[in-house]
Amino acid sequence: MVRFGIQASHEQINPADLLNDVIAMDRLGLERCWSSDHYMPWWHTGAAGGAAWPWLGAALARTQKITVGTGVTAPIMRYHPAVVAQVFATLDYMFPGRVFLGIGRGESLNEVPAGKSWPSNQERFERMQEAIQLIKRLWAEDWVTFEGKYYQVKDSNLYTKPKQRIPIYVAGLGAQSARLAGQETDGFVTNELDPEIIEGRLLPAFREGAKESGRDPDSLTRAVFIPASYDGDKQKALESIGYWKGAMIKAFFEVHFPDPRKIEENGQVVGNDVLDRMALVVSSADEAIKKLEKFVRFGFTDVVLINSSPNRESFLRLVTKEIAPAFKDRNRPRAAQAASAAM
Repeated sequence: MVRFGIQASHEQINPADLLNDVIAMDRLGLERCWSSDHYMPWWHTGAAGGAAWPWLGAALARTQKITVGTGVTAPIMRYHPAVVAQVFATLDYMFPGRVFLGIGRGESLNEVPAGKSWPSNQERFERMQEAIQLIKRLWAEDWVTFEGKYYQVKDSNLYTKPKQRIPIYVAGLGAQSARLAGQETDGFVTNELDPEIIEGRLLPAFREGAKESGRDPDSLTRAVFIPASYDGDKQKALESIGYWKGAMIKAFFEVHFPDPRKIEENGQVVGNDVLDRMALVVSSADEAIKKLEKFVRFGFTDVVLINSSPNRESFLRLVTKEIAPAFKDRNRPRAAQAASAAM
């Protein structure tokens, strides 16, 4: 059975409204909320910029069952891995079993405006890999001494450790991150939506990484993030999701001096036809189910929808009452195995 989650997008929606959203998610029975973790947004007009970590505490305190974590935090530059370890250990101590940590190699619009340098893609990968090792040790061990290439701690001890094991998920768009996710963490997260790249590169690398570590890849999480907008009027749904045009130009993920105003200006080249093709822009549950079928066939365990609907709670009801039930009885493990055999 595929699990449906929603991303709380701090770049687009203010934290008070997002808190109301996650309360509604919990009430409607959604299992997971993934919080973005940004310093700057992908757009200028109508954007927001709330900090994820204080919001996570508020979201967990105001809900009863839903699991909340980041999709994703980059523990490489402005966040030192030891601080990340402490924050999430505290959250799990207070709300045991309801916290997860998504980790990525970062984006320039978060690191450069916060006063950090912007290293090469390979260095950021190495930093992420090292950060995962340090965070795991701090959660599990006392008086940690760590001598890495990028991070060093001596006699470092988290006096308040997690009450339960916190799942870690690695996010990425390439095979290197996918393999690392399979090797060292609890799952892989991607917002790559190209079927050829997903089936031909990402999921095979993830499975290879898991097998290299002696683990069953089908036991691990595989999550895909999809921008989504729902309205009975398709044009309104398209207009509402236009905010994400800038994020659909991958060149901006690597720019050294990001500026949301410039990203917005250049994002105007993305037309509604591209939005309709690349995102989940729908006017009915049937249309959504048809578009989501392929991601279930690929073997994703989690579909995370970035809710940019004109009425976000209407979309939440659509997901919980019509979309999720349509996939409830699917035999996901068998589908995943079939997809793997075809690769």
